[in-house]
Amino acid sequence: MLGVSHALSGAAVGLAVMGVAGAGVVSGWAAGHVAAAPVDAGGILTFAAVCAGAALLPDLDHPSSMATTRFSWASVAASRVVRPLSALAYRLTRAGRDTGRGTHRGLTHTALFAVGTGLAINAASARWGAPVLLGTLFVCIALAIKGLDALVPGPPSLVIAAGLTYAVDRWVPGGVDGTAGWLGAAVTLGVLVHAVGDAVTESGAPLLWPIPIRGRRWYPVGGPRPVRLRTGGRVETVLVAPGLAVAVVLLVLLVVPGAGALALELRDRVEDLLAARGPG
Repeated sequence: MLGVSHALSGAAVGLAVMGVAGAGVVSGWAAGHVAAAPVDAGGILTFAAVCAGAALLPDLDHPSSMATTRFSWASVAASRVVRPLSALAYRLTRAGRDTGRGTHRGLTHTALFAVGTGLAINAASARWGAPVLLGTLFVCIALAIKGLDALVPGPPSLVIAAGLTYAVDRWVPGGVDGTAGWLGAAVTLGVLVHAVGDAVTESGAPLLWPIPIRGRRWYPVGGPRPVRLRTGGRVETVLVAPGLAVAVVLLVLLVVPGAGALALELRDRVEDLLAARGPG
């Protein structure tokens, strides 16, 4: 899938999860506690933004991906760690019928990696606190904005991401510390969304590694081949990405407190403005 599709699908799933679990809980499993789900507008949008950005992280295993190139030398260095690590995991665990090198769509496209990343973020935030939380928020928000600017180009995404991260710390109830209970879960969800999204393309994704399937531990899970998408193909660009964009807008209106009322108010103001201008 293209970056914009991954970002949109991450945002949509994040909003949908908050729509279902907003009155419940999101587990802070690594920290050993359960935190209330972010039911305020700022918290829900932050959760969705983290999911959207995390849905681009698995492509750190590709040297020219958005995740690899977004943060200059820092993300390039991260990619140069991720690719050999993925290749090493592939060589150590490959089964007789596995083929390939395990660099792209390898370790980072597995459910185990998604869960491990979330646990690591929660453990690191429990140990080092705000710096980890702020860094994770900034990276995910920056990736989300960059992923979506294919639809709505704007000012430099890193500047916007820094401003939004500051806004979360200042104005969202609980600030950045309030994200500690669910941040790892949001990242895990985003990474899983990416892997599932790649699973519906022609190449599939090794979601269930290292479980052996048909003589392969890196079995490319996917749907029936006749219905798999070609990355960047016409179906994705004309149907999937626009459909996801519509879904995100609808979910914002349905899930985010006050969003529906604000949309109606804006509609009324536009109608009043048009009526004031009169015919011609």
